[in-house]
Amino acid sequence: MLRPTVGTAAKVAVVDCEPEDEALLGRLRHDAPTRVAFGPPTPEELVERADGAAVLVTLYTYTRVTAAVLDRLPALRLVATRTAGYSHIDAVAAAAREVAVSVVPAAATQSVAEYTFGALLALQRQLFEARASTRDGRWDYRAFRGFELAGRTLGIVGPGRIGVRVAELGRAFGMQVIGWSPSGRAVDGIEPVALEELLARSDVVSVNVALSEETRGLLDDSRLGLMKPTAILVNTARGGIVDDEALRRRLEAGLLGGAVLDVLETEPPGEELAALAAAPNVLVTPHVAWHTGEALARQFAETTENVLAFLAGSPRNLVRVAGLVT
Repeated sequence: MLRPTVGTAAKVAVVDCEPEDEALLGRLRHDAPTRVAFGPPTPEELVERADGAAVLVTLYTYTRVTAAVLDRLPALRLVATRTAGYSHIDAVAAAAREVAVSVVPAAATQSVAEYTFGALLALQRQLFEARASTRDGRWDYRAFRGFELAGRTLGIVGPGRIGVRVAELGRAFGMQVIGWSPSGRAVDGIEPVALEELLARSDVVSVNVALSEETRGLLDDSRLGLMKPTAILVNTARGGIVDDEALRRRLEAGLLGGAVLDVLETEPPGEELAALAAAPNVLVTPHVAWHTGEALARQFAETTENVLAFLAGSPRNLVRVAGLVT
């Protein structure tokens, strides 16, 4: 049960903005008393920045809103994240304390889907290696034989908004699309299969499922072992869904064709995974799939709408925990 709203006189604290993004907060600053702090906070700084605020706006997944943090913010009514996922927020603890959590479910859908194929093409056509070769004065096409996506099978692990868009782009390339959802829901244009069948059949596996207790460690060593030795794994969802260490071992042993990793369980990664990033069949990027000007603008706009709607007594885009709205 949510506590009654308090109106736009409530204090709003943006706890982790970047200076170059502050201009995108114009409407929020105009319509509600808002204070902004720059840079990623420590837990202690997070409490200080949000002290006395009814709304905490977090812009980055490295800002972790834990039960301990919530306990020290008794005035808090809403945690508004500009992300689609909320694994950095203890939503169960928030619900227990009658604190709502809002997300922006679709702001980065197109950006992440486009990244998926941009990175996939760069990897499987060895574009970075070919570029380095020509920069070094060589001109040898024989070293860079790729393969076409047309006629291949694309497996979508989690056909939500992003997964569906990835599937649409895959079909545009002429790929056959299969998918697995934790909920078992069917999606038009995606053949539903069991997860094990998806891994065994797919030439490209795109991980788009949300991180939860159900999906943490979903692609462990056993399930990764079901994949074709030529298959490519693309993870743009969340670290923790894929067992990074098991993936590293399989890639180094030549048991997988390659991997695109925009997210890792530990960010930045440790030495072993950092070394893996140098392999020619691996492309690791620093959580940038969502990071376009268009997605940023939509994220800030949606977050602002979520905050103002909540303060006006008409909350939107709230997370549900165990069937209950936070």
